[in-house]
Amino acid sequence: MRFRPRYIRDRLTLWYVGIFGAVLGIYICGACILQYWQLSDQLHHAEIQDLETAEGLLYFTSDGHLLLRDDYHSHPQSRLLLDRYMEVLSPEGQVLLRNDRLHGMDLGGTPAPREGETGYKSKRMRLDDGTQVLAISHLHLLQGTPLLIRLAYSTEPLTERLVEFVGLLLLALPVALIVAGFGGYRVAGKALNPLEQMARLTEQITAMRLDERIPVDNPDDEFGHMSRVLNGLLARLGESFEKLQHFTSDVSHELRTPLASIRSVGEVGLQDEHTREQYRDIIGSMLEEVAKLTAMIDTLLTIAHADSGAVELHRTTFSLHDLVQESVAIVSVLAEDRKQTILVEESSQLGVSADRSFLRMAVINLLDNAVKYSPTGSTIHVNVKSSEPGPDGLTFVGVVIGDEGPGIPQDKAERVFDRFYRVDEGRTRDAGGAGLGLAIAKWAVEAHGGSIRLEPRFPNGSTFSIWLPTA
Repeated sequence: MRFRPRYIRDRLTLWYVGIFGAVLGIYICGACILQYWQLSDQLHHAEIQDLETAEGLLYFTSDGHLLLRDDYHSHPQSRLLLDRYMEVLSPEGQVLLRNDRLHGMDLGGTPAPREGETGYKSKRMRLDDGTQVLAISHLHLLQGTPLLIRLAYSTEPLTERLVEFVGLLLLALPVALIVAGFGGYRVAGKALNPLEQMARLTEQITAMRLDERIPVDNPDDEFGHMSRVLNGLLARLGESFEKLQHFTSDVSHELRTPLASIRSVGEVGLQDEHTREQYRDIIGSMLEEVAKLTAMIDTLLTIAHADSGAVELHRTTFSLHDLVQESVAIVSVLAEDRKQTILVEESSQLGVSADRSFLRMAVINLLDNAVKYSPTGSTIHVNVKSSEPGPDGLTFVGVVIGDEGPGIPQDKAERVFDRFYRVDEGRTRDAGGAGLGLAIAKWAVEAHGGSIRLEPRFPNGSTFSIWLPTA
């Protein structure tokens, strides 16, 4: 089971300590490599100096033997040759001199071709007794005789110093990690304090306090961005909650009206004895209110399904002109009762890909509104037109419906698509509407990727237009 700290502060601290420890580990490795390279370089230069010194101490005896003067220094402890491995060979590989420290061991074996001719080159090797050494070789002329001088130092002192250096660094590592952990915990806590403050403030916001906002200290940092996001969420929740309250109130009001009418008609009918025809009228009035109530509930169910995304669109490709003609034929019955004329003036034959039933519902709702609010004997103008291709190459086809009614004030134009909203409460209820037609129309159009607009029509009236992308 993987260990995972519960709190973000603890996780941040562990991450900080882990990263800091990894950085220290890399630093220690780099420092050790650098230290070893510097010590090796110092040893190499020391060998060069000692080899040059040794060259001046070599001499041939009268019988041809090669010796090294050891009386050059007055004190034995200051002799440069005490800790060195030294071997002198002829170019053919014959050993001419080997100091006592080698104990008869070879220092590199047979000379390599042109060894020592081009300068001083380092070479690491292991002696027969297992000692690791750093050796250099150089070709030297002594009294006209070429000599290959090899000189080496043991690298054990380098290793010992390096181990001491690593030990000191590792000894300080736990202390550094503890200090880093403590500092990281404090820094993480200080960094997360604004988040805890936002959490406390958010916990205190209830449904009745959605107007409160979280203070934004620095809008440019991450916490400022989080505060702005939460404030935006609270604003949307407050707006949705307010709409829900209005919607609940409006639904209650709209449902109460037909129910109260049904109850009133029923109570009046029960107070006295009536003839059969009178009872039929009473029951007819009650059924008329039930029909209105049923239609309203069906519309509310449609809106609820639309809001939840449960409505599945069955798209087909058809001519928008044919759909408009079909919708006009349905609404023309209501227009004839009011001696109105629905005139389809222009017609584009472009097609759309949409759910025919929902799009027809939107057009019928707009035509029905135009019939209800236009005066008797007026003309309702319907145009089916297309737009010019936009920058993205899309062409739109639209239905424009203009009536000769009283019009809608500019300050109320944005709310006419809200549910249960009425510009004139009394007249709308008298006309039999519940304020849901335009809301249904807007959802149906936007569900197909289109837009619905309202514009004033001069000298009087309103113009509703639906625009949809062509198939």
